[in-house]
Amino acid sequence: MQNWLQKQKKGLVGAKKKRMPFVAANGLLVLLPAAIYLQHLASIESFDTTFYVIQAIELAAGFTNLTLMGLNIRDGLRMTSVRSA
Repeated sequence: MQNWLQKQKKGLVGAKKKRMPFVAANGLLVLLPAAIYLQHLASIESFDTTFYVIQAIELAAGFTNLTLMGLNIRDGLRMTSVRSA
């Protein structure tokens, strides 16, 4: 039983470790530049097609990050429930 728990724990930790670089890269390479550029466009009141395309990209990237972080939270809760059982 203990061996199975160790394998499951390694699997969950491994999954979380695989997701985190994508979350970080998405935040630094997509979300941050998009937010800065959108702020610039909004400050000059340029609400054209470019603004809405960049905003759609930012929303998709944000949704992706929320999904990946939600999966990390789920796996973290599973790890703590396994440990406390």
